[in-house]
Amino acid sequence: MTESTSRLRHSVRRLAFAAAGVVALCALYLIRPESSGLVLPEALRPVAEPVIQAIDVTTVLAATVVLAIVAAMRKLSYGMAAVLLLCIGANLTSAAVRAWESDAPSVLLPSGHVVAITALWGSALLVSAPRFRPVIAGLGFAVVLGVAGAAALVETSGIFGLAASLIIFAIWWALASTLMLYSPVAAEREERRPDTAAIAFSRHL
Repeated sequence: MTESTSRLRHSVRRLAFAAAGVVALCALYLIRPESSGLVLPEALRPVAEPVIQAIDVTTVLAATVVLAIVAAMRKLSYGMAAVLLLCIGANLTSAAVRAWESDAPSVLLPSGHVVAITALWGSALLVSAPRFRPVIAGLGFAVVLGVAGAAALVETSGIFGLAASLIIFAIWWALASTLMLYSPVAAEREERRPDTAAIAFSRHL
């Protein structure tokens, strides 16, 4: 299989994955399944509130700029565009869904904080050096779980709202990672990176 054929195959899979995410998101708000907020111990609220407050526009923009700089330093020609595509696209989609579905129960709406942190995590995975990817994958997953728990407690997000947040992230990650396939350095890295439990899934998309 030639490099161009392999790249095309991965691109088609990831674009199909993004399309499936769009369908799933639309279906969620057409059906609007009944759901209640996740019940977590109120004793955790003093810890959860600072976590949510720390994820604001300034923090997200600063982290996005840092990741774009990392991409530039690693000479990933499409890295900066992929970071901006994922971070801006995911966050704008989250805000748009909340605006368009303003009459939906709050437990069904995506959490902007979860979307923001997952977008940053996905961007970091796209532009990081191979030797750091397993660490970023593991730590990032733990952070995402923590933020999701904090959002469920502070914002009364439900399971479907958190699922919508992850679907939005998955759509834009698939698009951004497709763009990265056409970055010469990233394409070479994709072929030689080691598979781990945390990142093996992306190799098959």
